[in-house]
Amino acid sequence: MARMRTIEEGLPLARAANNGISAIVDPYGAIVDQLGLGRVGIIDSGLPEPLPPTLYSRVGDISFFLFWLQQFFALSLTVRLRSGN
Repeated sequence: MARMRTIEEGLPLARAANNGISAIVDPYGAIVDQLGLGRVGIIDSGLPEPLPPTLYSRVGDISFFLFWLQQFFALSLTVRLRSGN
């Protein structure tokens, strides 16, 4: 889920876990460097540059609601046209 957030926001991710997977993820969601599950160590890697603001980072969840509102109106128009009203 955290990798999906990096893609949505266009920002890199540095993730540290006590007993899990630690990683550096670029803004495209690709893993740059990581430590596997249960391994102890240090990741010595630079943080990738962020992307320009993405559409999602500018408008947020409103795009999700506008999409479903558009789908609702398209469906109601289709039903209305098929019923002949």
